[in-house]
Amino acid sequence: MRIISVVIALMALTGCQMLKGLNDKALSPQPSENTQTLADAFCFFEQPPASFEYNCDPAYWLSLWLTADATQWNKRKASIKDLGTSEFDRLQAYIYTLPNDTPYQDRLRAQLAVNDMLDKFTPTAQRVVSVIASQQNTLLMELESALVVLEKENTSRAQQLEALTGEADNLRTKLEELLQIEATLMDKNRSTQQ
Repeated sequence: MRIISVVIALMALTGCQMLKGLNDKALSPQPSENTQTLADAFCFFEQPPASFEYNCDPAYWLSLWLTADATQWNKRKASIKDLGTSEFDRLQAYIYTLPNDTPYQDRLRAQLAVNDMLDKFTPTAQRVVSVIASQQNTLLMELESALVVLEKENTSRAQQLEALTGEADNLRTKLEELLQIEATLMDKNRSTQQ
């Protein structure tokens, strides 16, 4: 019996080790065809518009994103209002809307603006913006939309429940009145029979 227990324990440990090894392999980045580093290959535009600064400087854009994340929405919104309509300003506005406290409408407006520019970006920049920002931003907007729909549904159901509760109270009151009338009639009927 002990031998069977030891064998089962060893098999379980071996299986855990195998799963851990598979998990480590799955989490480690696989080499791809694009083995260049982002610092060497990352530019938003092949030929940037005249007013587009920091075209090939991912550190600037990451720093801007970190600063945006550390700034409250009302301050970021004021900064967005001061921006123009150039590609540089629209990309800045987009980055200002990426933190989670951005309202849905502002997030959507910025996402649509960057989507309009996306096809002008280099393939690397398109992929980076899509993977790092757009996919999560879109998912967050979808979740917010679903939450709004659920809130509306819950509000509607709460109102229906209140109406049904009121109707049930009215029916209960009428039933009690009818039972009282029936009891009175039965008492009168008994008194006339005696």
